[in-house]
Parts: sequence; C-alpha cells; structure tokens
Amino acid sequence: MTLDLRRRGAIEEDLVFFAMPYEEKELPNGRVENFDDLYEGHFEFWMKSWELRAERADKVPGTTESALDVAWSGIDRAGIVVVDLSVPSTSVAMELAWAMCLRKRLIVIAHRGAVVPSNALGQFRVVWYEWSVRGLADLRTSLRAEIDALRQQRREPEMDLRPYMPEDRLRATVKIEEVHEEYIRVRDLNHPRRCAEMYKSDMSYREAIPDHMSQRFHVGRTIPGFFVYRDNALVFTQQEGPDPWDDWERTYLRGQTLTARVYDVNQGGVWVELEGGGRSRVPTHQAAGLKTGDELSVVIKWLDRGRQKIDISLADESATVPAQAAAPVPPPALDDYPKAGERQGATVIVPSDSFVLVRLDGYPELPTLALLHARRMSASLRDDLEAGRVTEGRRVLVDVEEVGPSRSRPGRIDIKVREIEGELPPQTEAAQDVSA
Repeated sequence: MTLDLRRRGAIEEDLVFFAMPYEEKELPNGRVENFDDLYEGHFEFWMKSWELRAERADKVPGTTESALDVAWSGIDRAGIVVVDLSVPSTSVAMELAWAMCLRKRLIVIAHRGAVVPSNALGQFRVVWYEWSVRGLADLRTSLRAEIDALRQQRREPEMDLRPYMPEDRLRATVKIEEVHEEYIRVRDLNHPRRCAEMYKSDMSYREAIPDHMSQRFHVGRTIPGFFVYRDNALVFTQQEGPDPWDDWERTYLRGQTLTARVYDVNQGGVWVELEGGGRSRVPTHQAAGLKTGDELSVVIKWLDRGRQKIDISLADESATVPAQAAAPVPPPALDDYPKAGERQGATVIVPSDSFVLVRLDGYPELPTLALLHARRMSASLRDDLEAGRVTEGRRVLVDVEEVGPSRSRPGRIDIKVREIEGELPPQTEAAQDVSA
C-alpha cells in the first residue's frame, strides 16, 4: 500500500477532524464503550451546534479511498485536529504524528487512567474526561473552551512536505555486500546504517559496463562514489561531473591513432587511459609484457555508448613490448601449470557471490587464477561466502581438480580446484609478494 502524503489544498477553518478509536473498546476503568456512539451522538452534534463541521476517517461518505488516505486528507484540510488517546491505537498514534508534523492546531483528550505517550504529555495539556453523563458534559465544556481559544490565536504557518534531501551528493567510501547481475548493494564504511544499490547505469562514465556486475565487482571490496537522492530514494553512483560521452563520440573516430597510458594491470587484463580521459582494455593477445605507466600508440576500432565501451588495438604490434623490454614474454606452457591431484595452499584474490578466485602458492607467476566454486567449498567457507565474510587474502587448502584449455577464452588455461580439509602449509615469500 502506498500513501500519497502531499499537501492538497487550503485549510478549512471550520473543519474539526477527530482522530479516535472506532467501535467498542475497553476503557482504562474496565468498562466497554462504543466510540462510534461518542462520535455520532456527541462530537458531531456538538460541532454542528457550534457552527463547525466534524469529520472522522471512516465516516466520510462516498469515498473509495482507504481509511488512512482519508485520514491524511482530513488532517491536511482541518482547521483543528482532536486526538483521543483513551486506548492504545496504532492508527490514532499515526494520525497524531501527522498532525504534529504539519503543525496543526491540536487538542489531545483521553479517558482518565489512560497511558498517554510521554511525547504527547510533553507537548500538550491533555484534556481528561470520564465516560458518564457528568463526565461528558464536562468534556463538552472543556472542548468548547479549547476550540475557541485555538481559533482566537494567531495561526502559525503550517509545515509543507518536501523530500528529505540532506545533501545533493554525499561523497563516501563503501563496502560491497551483495553482487547481482544488474546491480550491487553497498554500505557506507563510516556510517554503517547508510546503504543503497548501485546499478549499471550509475557506474563511472569511464568504466565499461559488464554483462554481469560480478565481472567488475565482488563482495568485500571497497569502492569510492556518492550517495544521492533520486526519485525520493537513496542510491549510490560513481558518476562525477557531466557525461563525457558526447565529447568522446566526437573525439574518438574509427581508425584514429592516439597515445594511451597503462594505468592498471590485473586479472581482467591491461587497462589504458586515452588522451581525453577515455579508458579501454588492450586485447589479450597484445598485452604481454605491458606494465603500469607504459605509454603506447593505439587505434580506435569502435565505440559502444550503451555499454560505455571503447574498443582499441595496438597501432604497432611491436608496441606490445615496451622499449626497455628485450622481447615479449611468452605465456606459460601447459607443463608449467599444476597437475590434477596436486594439493596446494592458496590465497583468495577475488571473492564473488558464488565463487572465489585463488592464487596457488606453488605457482605465483601464472597469469591464471584458480576457480573455487561454491559447490566445491566446505560448508563453513560456503556459509562465510554467503554472509559476505570471505575477503581478499583469506587462506584455504585446495586440491587441483582440472587443468585445461579454456572453453570461453581461447589461448587461456583454466584451473578448477576443490577445498579440502588439512593443515595449511606456510605461504612462500614469492606467493606473499604476488598476493600483496
């Protein structure tokens, strides 16, 4: 159910809205009375005799709205709101909160012996009454005096309703808690109660949008960005400044040669930054020997704005090897990979929502990380993975199950492992250096 809580029109000064219990309820003294009789037999009659109009949410004729919608409308329009706190009621408490939020002229009444919330006692003088002939006569006199006094007072401006916007953009560093195909869920490291979702459309303008968010993000990693309010909802975005893709589509033309600088080398490949700020990935077969800081000439092949992707190739195959390198580094031969059945200590490098990629201690120089799928994990590790407690650097003992040519990435070797029980061997210095 969605409530449309907006201010809708002018205040009707002669309207008195009653927020009160319905039907039969047990009073604080143990007697059971019908609050419909109180409203129809007394409150409506009193208001009419004082040339005012009474309204209660369930008594508005001809409406198709829910009781809460009608209650909001009545409080919004009312010149005065009367709230009866004689018995506990969630709806009455909600109506009181709405009236206080809107700074309405309020009268709080309650049967003697009722437990009135402390925030109401601190804000209002409660008009107490008893359900008897004498008690209701006294209530009539007190209610008339309160209404007359409020109507003679100068009306204070009521509260307008606006979306809560503490800051347009709140810069933050967040931890990734969940990874899904179309979005990730993050939590602010400095304010753990602040969390939001980041969709593909909110990725940095300079990052290519992956088919699945797990190709770029994984649980436990921290990323920078901004919390923003959009359509009354808190979201997380990495987009900063104006969208540069209009300029890039004019600047980067097919066949054009540009200078690029390598800014990152990781499991995903070699990443370069182009003149003008665009980013791209060097094709795998041309990436051997490149390292962070290298400059090279590249050719623009095509642009895909929808996926925020710029496809390039090296302008000269000789540029694959930087000037200071003597020769290309050949990929490892299959004989250099582990064999099925080997037991290895391993370090988690990339945790995801259903698998982790690990680097084997005995093979720190391999370009390929080993895949440890959730169904090949121990129950305790799988539970930790689902709870987001598996982070980079965690140590595991694994058994190599399969090593062979990749079906999805030609020219690559895939390694699949299974977690096993046993004592972890000490991590070698070479493995520690690569993990770091």
